Amino acid sequence: MKEFEFIKLLKEKCKGCDSTPGIGDDAALFDNFLAAKDIVCEGIHFLKTTPAEHVVLKVFSANISDIAAMGGNPKYVLLGIAVPKAREGEKKNIIEAIKKSAGLYDVEVIGGDTTSASNDLFVSLTVIGKKGRFLLSRSGAGEGERVYLSRPLGLARISLEKELGSDFDIDAYQHYKMMAEKELGEVLGNVGTVTSCIDISDGLGRDASHLSEESGVKIVIEEKRLPFSHLKQFDVDKVDYFINSGEEFALLFTAKKEHAVDNSLKEKGIEVYDIGYTQKGSGVFLDNGKKRVSISSKGYEHK
Repeated sequence: MKEFEFIKLLKEKCKGCDSTPGIGDDAALFDNFLAAKDIVCEGIHFLKTTPAEHVVLKVFSANISDIAAMGGNPKYVLLGIAVPKAREGEKKNIIEAIKKSAGLYDVEVIGGDTTSASNDLFVSLTVIGKKGRFLLSRSGAGEGERVYLSRPLGLARISLEKELGSDFDIDAYQHYKMMAEKELGEVLGNVGTVTSCIDISDGLGRDASHLSEESGVKIVIEEKRLPFSHLKQFDVDKVDYFINSGEEFALLFTAKKEHAVDNSLKEKGIEVYDIGYTQKGSGVFLDNGKKRVSISSKGYEHK
């Protein structure tokens, strides 16, 4: 059973959970707080040769990004970690990485659990944040709205391929250093003009499809509006890498045309990219000016 099939079944079986939103969105809401949890496993999310400090930063970023996607302000973290004997010598680096990551995101480590492991490193993080003035979710987009992206995509995939053995001229660990859009998430949760939001963890096509499905609209991405300049130095299919790069932790969100959210954000010194629009229908499509191609399944899914 694949990742999204598992989540769908879990959501169906746990309908009685008193959390709105809950399973299926980026974070769960209880009272005035948001909670998100992530776990990364050696051999699935990173290699045995990957320095543990990079792994720690990435799991912080993944969780902070989920709170940002809901328009919240992350405040506290609970850490779970299992360190194998092969990485005993990295424990001091791991502690420093936890301290540094918490400082970068201005969150407080308030507890958790540690244990040993037989072979592989496991790191789990739970982030608790305060809800913004407006709760963002995947289900609020309507027809005739604009689709925005917080920053260009593609480098995380190129960096990952470098770590796996390609000869790209890039830091092989850059994909572990992709930072969550903490400040933007807080702004979006307070402006009152954003109708839906998600972070890019599984790729633009697949994550946009979550907005499309939950909101009941078709999403059209206009190729001419996608920023590609950062990919020019690499010999890659720019569109393919832009659409299929996962764990970028950029924010993808929608807003009504009349609100001109990009202009209001620029006034705050925040630049975002207007990359498309919503309309009646379903699915996610890339429009290159001549034809539309479905990209709903473009991205990455863990088995």
